[in-house]
Amino acid sequence: MRIAPALAVTVVSLLAAGVARAEAENEADNTSYQNTAKRRSDFTFGTGGGFALGRASGYPNEIQKIRDSEYLSSTKLGLGSGGLFWLGVAFNDYLTFGLAVGGFSLSGNGRDASVGLYGFHIDAFPLAAYGANLRDLGVFTNLGTGPLKIKGGPEEADGGLLAYVEGGVVYERWRLWRIGFGPTVSLVHVWSDSAEATSAMFGGRLAFYGGP
Repeated sequence: MRIAPALAVTVVSLLAAGVARAEAENEADNTSYQNTAKRRSDFTFGTGGGFALGRASGYPNEIQKIRDSEYLSSTKLGLGSGGLFWLGVAFNDYLTFGLAVGGFSLSGNGRDASVGLYGFHIDAFPLAAYGANLRDLGVFTNLGTGPLKIKGGPEEADGGLLAYVEGGVVYERWRLWRIGFGPTVSLVHVWSDSAEATSAMFGGRLAFYGGP
């Protein structure tokens, strides 16, 4: 008869130990979240620029002239340049977010196109934990709106406020204090009912990070 109480005590002890272990395993490890950022944190700002290769086309921003070939202006394959400035927050080594302003220009076929950007800049470094050769390899996007104008045609083409989307790759290969800099390559497309432009961008950039 003494076996049953002893067995009950043993079972209760084992259950209690199991519960305590489970709580310990699920308890937040505060030390793992301390000083995790090694490359990027706090506020950030940066600038980039380079060469543009692409095409822009459009019409005067008037309903009766849109899609009328008589008023079409096109750079065909044109050359130009672009630049960007952003200010924001580096949440950690993997992700930054900011407000951006910039744009690019293209010239060709006797036409000059200029595109502006007012929007958001996002950087992601998904390989930040994979060593020195990969931690600064990232992807970025710029999203927003801006104007597009093309001069030199029968009339000035005007895209109004266009949708602006850009995606690219950055490699912040070099580091000087809290400034990372390196090459970039990207593809940008802007469009509205009356105009559009697509361009490849080749250049470089530098970004300052407040921490760590």
